[in-house]
Amino acid sequence: MTILRAISLLAPVVGPEVTCSKLLPAVVAASKDRVPNIKFNVAKVLESIFPIVDQSVVEKTIRPCLVELSEDPDVDVRYFSSQALQAIDHVMMSS
Repeated sequence: MTILRAISLLAPVVGPEVTCSKLLPAVVAASKDRVPNIKFNVAKVLESIFPIVDQSVVEKTIRPCLVELSEDPDVDVRYFSSQALQAIDHVMMSS
């Protein structure tokens, strides 16, 4: 949980290159955790960092991870991942 919080705060500061190469893989790895609280916080972090990275990274890495989380058995994980997907879709439609 602490690492996810740190990543959400560091990503805007370190920029897209470091976010993609160092931070995003840790977030994606955490999405495989068995604890629902970790997984729904992964969805929140992905929602917060998708504006920082390139569109291609969103489509290749972030969206598939969120789609997988949106099919999780836990209702909170599904909720937060669906919220993040909606936010991505909203930004993509308006740009």
